[in-house]
Amino acid sequence: MKIIIGEPIPFFSNGDEDSFFYWLKSIDAVHGFVGCPSGLEITLTDPVDEHSLRELIGLATRYGLDMKWLRQFRNDANKLWFDDETTYWHKSVFGSN
Repeated sequence: MKIIIGEPIPFFSNGDEDSFFYWLKSIDAVHGFVGCPSGLEITLTDPVDEHSLRELIGLATRYGLDMKWLRQFRNDANKLWFDDETTYWHKSVFGSN
């Protein structure tokens, strides 16, 4: 599965940028990525496993990415924890009710 995410917030140093891409590469569900005019095109496994989804949530939070693209990963196996309204990411991913 290919998704496109927006640009992260500006990096504060070369090391910060290196850390972003190192973290992205370390996520099991990520099989590759390339830059594109609107951000990054990421190739992911389908479905995305729980550990990888939690890492994507953390990465998106840390680097100020729009998190709405994560909502497509909600499924029967993860909806109890992923769509939990008490989590710090819920509003950013699913919006407010």
